[in-house]
Amino acid sequence: MNLKKKLKKTFYSGKPISADEIISKLRGCKVVSFDIFDTLLKRNVEEPTDVFEIVQKECKIKNFKTRRIEAEKKARLNSKHKEVTLDEIYCNLEGLSNLDRYKCMDIELKTEKAVLTLNQDLYKVYKWCLNEQILVFITSDMYLPESFIKDVLNANGICNYKKIYLSSTYRKAKIDGSLFKVLLDENGLNPSQIIHIGDSKEGDFNQPRKLGIGTIKIPRYYMRKKYTYSFPGKLKCNSLNSFLNNTEPFGINDYQKFGYECFGPFLWGYVRWIYKAVNEKEIKKVYFFSRDGLIIKKAFDLCFANTDIKTFYLEVSRRSLRVPILWMDCSFNTILNMLSPSKLISLETIFDGVGLEIDNYEKLIAKHGLTKTSVFDRLSIADNQNLQSLYKEIVPDIEQNSRHEYKLLKKYIIQNDLCAKFAIVDIGWSGGMQRYLEQTLSELKIEHNISGYYTGIASYYKRNTEILPNMNINGYLFDFKNNVNAIDKRSCFVGLFELLFLEQEGSVKKYESMEGLIRAIRYDYEYMTDGKPTDEYIKIKMIQESALEFIKTISTDQFLSGLDYSADDVFEIIRQIGANPTADAVRLFADFNFYDEGETHKLAEPQSLFFYFMHPDEFKKDFLRSRWKTGFMKRMLKIKLPYETMYNFMLRYK
Repeated sequence: MNLKKKLKKTFYSGKPISADEIISKLRGCKVVSFDIFDTLLKRNVEEPTDVFEIVQKECKIKNFKTRRIEAEKKARLNSKHKEVTLDEIYCNLEGLSNLDRYKCMDIELKTEKAVLTLNQDLYKVYKWCLNEQILVFITSDMYLPESFIKDVLNANGICNYKKIYLSSTYRKAKIDGSLFKVLLDENGLNPSQIIHIGDSKEGDFNQPRKLGIGTIKIPRYYMRKKYTYSFPGKLKCNSLNSFLNNTEPFGINDYQKFGYECFGPFLWGYVRWIYKAVNEKEIKKVYFFSRDGLIIKKAFDLCFANTDIKTFYLEVSRRSLRVPILWMDCSFNTILNMLSPSKLISLETIFDGVGLEIDNYEKLIAKHGLTKTSVFDRLSIADNQNLQSLYKEIVPDIEQNSRHEYKLLKKYIIQNDLCAKFAIVDIGWSGGMQRYLEQTLSELKIEHNISGYYTGIASYYKRNTEILPNMNINGYLFDFKNNVNAIDKRSCFVGLFELLFLEQEGSVKKYESMEGLIRAIRYDYEYMTDGKPTDEYIKIKMIQESALEFIKTISTDQFLSGLDYSADDVFEIIRQIGANPTADAVRLFADFNFYDEGETHKLAEPQSLFFYFMHPDEFKKDFLRSRWKTGFMKRMLKIKLPYETMYNFMLRYK
């Protein structure tokens, strides 16, 4: 943006005016006039001339944008009227055949319609005026045809006004007051009876005031959103930023803003990628795995409800799919490969992993010189003789429980028609649940062809493909299986990222038979205390509901739906917040509890720097347990530093 445009934007910028503020100024008024562009309607582009750039790309005419701008200048210079028409502008567009002129004009009108969106705040004012039986006029300086303007207004629910006064129809203009004079004369109105609302200082404020018309000036540009995207591709980047600013609900809190502006765009990009992938493979059944898959399914269904793809929600978990196959192989190394790849592994995690209740084995644990809270380093865990001897004693219980759960899982699989060709969707990261499911289906001799789609495939996916080499797993953000140059983009804030997807119900434990049906038994929900939702529960729900509101809004937008946003594009803000957190991000998320495989920790809860200086071993332990390691460092050190770079450096010495 050049200096002139920056100054203009600053000049026309201001604090957003709420609908209630405007309505309070209109009480008692009998007649109201509304401007259209940047008032009743907003464009989902940074500048109106961006429309010409879109036309240029579609019509493939060299320098169309520049030529279109010059043609309008010539048309205005040569016109004897206060306003020109679109036809007159295109007559001054040199070097084009009549056929190309009509083609470009048609594309311009379609593009204008696609990028225009309702200004929700002013629409509330508009509806209030109609409900109060106030006489409403539309008054605008615009070269576009009146029939087109009426069609766009009607498409956005702006109807039942008395009359529209358009400069291209009357060849008069607001900018010199002449269009307002026509409105007053035609309707026998006294200027003191009417209030005009618009964004232009001259056309919507100075000129009507000179005539005695009351005015309410609104800012043309105002910053409603909190976060700003900045990725390659100026047009698509500016369009996303404009869309967010134009459509975000007024007065929402920081968690809702994060949901609408950050998580929403990522979910939208992810489900579009899934839809494209399953369409290419002609897959008609998609199963979304609990718990993380529920929010993904809701997003998918909002975007693709009217397709022939059937979606299902499958109540499964790592535990509910893993435990039923352990009777096939429950060697300690096999179990170790099935657990989270964390460096530190607790005894609770091991018992949870094999499906046994640790509280039932306290005496046995003590007999082998261990406690419920024992923790082991992954590198040396296999050498711990106490643990190995304990494990040998519980193997019969593991096998017996596994066979029992296997029978119930079999019935659940048949009940949900898991066979033939279908896709599964989950957050990721190594395809473990897909592996367990495929092993079970193979053991049951159920024919299956599964394609798995995940937000990411991490480097440790090989622990599953070594068992099932032909597993079809695909990652959206990163994919170590299909891209040797992949980068794990959520490694340093995996806990924060996973919390965004959390269903508001406990994890699936196993299955039971009830009245002829198999249903999932859930663990108690971690984010409920004494029957009441915790802070995290409320905030995560806010984030998810706002994300779905974004998807609901953008799914009907023809323009942005036609743009190609990469995974990196829509993940940018989440990555910034997670990898190089600000103090504000730490304030929002650091104290969230994270529960995983029997353990509970805050996302980022370091002790003081002085404490760690005196107890360096405690720093290592706390840091390794943290599921938001860059947030941990930021909260501990407080100052602005390249935390992601620091984290990547530390990975070399883990």
